[in-house]
Amino acid sequence: TDARYRAIFGTTEEWTDYLQAVAVIHPDDQPAVLEAVATATRLDDTTPYAIEFRIVHPDGSLRWVLANGRSSFEGAGPARRVVSFDGTVADITDRKRAEEERERLVGQLRDADRRKDVFLATLAHELRNPLAPIRNGLQVIRLAGVTGVVEQARTIMDRQLTQMVRLVDDLLDLSRVTTGKLELRKERVELKAVIDVAVETSLPAIEQAGHEFAIAMPDEPIFVDGDPTRLAQVVANLLNNSAKYTHRGGHIRLTAERDGGDAVVSVADDGIGIPPDLLETVFGMFAQVDRTLEKTTGGLGIGLSLVKGLVEMHGGTIEARSEGEGRGSAFVVRLPLAASAACESTPAAGEVQRVEPSGSRRILVVDDNVDSADSLAQLLELLGNEVRTAHDGLAGIGAAGMFRPDVVLMDIGMPKMNGYEACRHIREQAWGRDMVLVALTGWGQDDDRRKTSDAGFDHHLVKPVETTTLMKLLATMEPANA
Repeated sequence: TDARYRAIFGTTEEWTDYLQAVAVIHPDDQPAVLEAVATATRLDDTTPYAIEFRIVHPDGSLRWVLANGRSSFEGAGPARRVVSFDGTVADITDRKRAEEERERLVGQLRDADRRKDVFLATLAHELRNPLAPIRNGLQVIRLAGVTGVVEQARTIMDRQLTQMVRLVDDLLDLSRVTTGKLELRKERVELKAVIDVAVETSLPAIEQAGHEFAIAMPDEPIFVDGDPTRLAQVVANLLNNSAKYTHRGGHIRLTAERDGGDAVVSVADDGIGIPPDLLETVFGMFAQVDRTLEKTTGGLGIGLSLVKGLVEMHGGTIEARSEGEGRGSAFVVRLPLAASAACESTPAAGEVQRVEPSGSRRILVVDDNVDSADSLAQLLELLGNEVRTAHDGLAGIGAAGMFRPDVVLMDIGMPKMNGYEACRHIREQAWGRDMVLVALTGWGQDDDRRKTSDAGFDHHLVKPVETTTLMKLLATMEPANA
């Protein structure tokens, strides 16, 4: 054992056998080291010796060692024997500590990312719960046929509520895109169908700001392979962005065209523009082009980042263009054309359809948020249904057994018994096997949808549910008096 070897192992003594070295190896690592040595010295094997382990110095400090070696043999058959075991050792303590620190930091980042996802999902849930009765109440006012200043106030409130819901959805979608958890539901879709949905979504904001809006579409259909809901979200976010950052009474123009093998969608405005040095960073998460108090129009700075992520998931690109501040801006999206141009038009998913349910249904609303349950019940009654309410899982089971509803709209997080268990219990009853059970909850992640499906729910709706979405769902069910 040379001087450097003794320094690594923390001894000044001359060792006469390797067991003296084994004695200073950390007790937890000794079995692995002995096994590696035994393998390397087997007469029928020539496996080299290579292992990392810890040693304990006399002062109690720990050092990491990398040992490499190989046995030398002589003879053959029964006379074969090990004549030497030569190798090297190296102190790798600094490297191991750097690796451990890196693993610790990576672990912290993973934990922080997980906590962020949990926080965003919880925030969305907590925001959606109070938004649900607000939306229900606004729809009740609309169905009551009020006019004048009350209807004007209702319209304003409904528009602002829609914007708040969109912000909540964008937060969750951005989190899913950046973590690779968002799944696209691709299909062959005509670009015009996507744009029609986006325009219908964004037109209230454009009109509210008094902008002039123009749209130019080619006569021939343009088809792409993509998720129609997400593509409509891309265009709607760009239109909303132009509406927000264009001074009142400005001009917004949306164009779509075919360019070689790409479908090109452009949204241009004559708004506040983008400084040249920010054109490359405007798509960054939480990026804000304009932060001055005089010009700020709010927003979280996530819309363009989400748009970029969704476009790239479709194999496309997006480019920001502007000649500078005060000179407007344009955002150009390029998407690959569908493989075959000769295909049928597919309506965009999420397309708003005004469906009026026919006939009366028995509907049970189960929600521990009394305002949410009562306002939804009032809305459903105005639509011609017979409705009952319950405010916890156990009460929901009892009400379902007594009322025998056609449809149960049930929250998930409730006292006494949650919605999952209540749904399973109803499904176990002979009278509950054919009921239509709908989860109506503030939890809207893909994992939440899988859980409700596994529990026995037929559908999953996220609060605050659009009245048209609920009416469309009810329209597919047989009414009680059919």
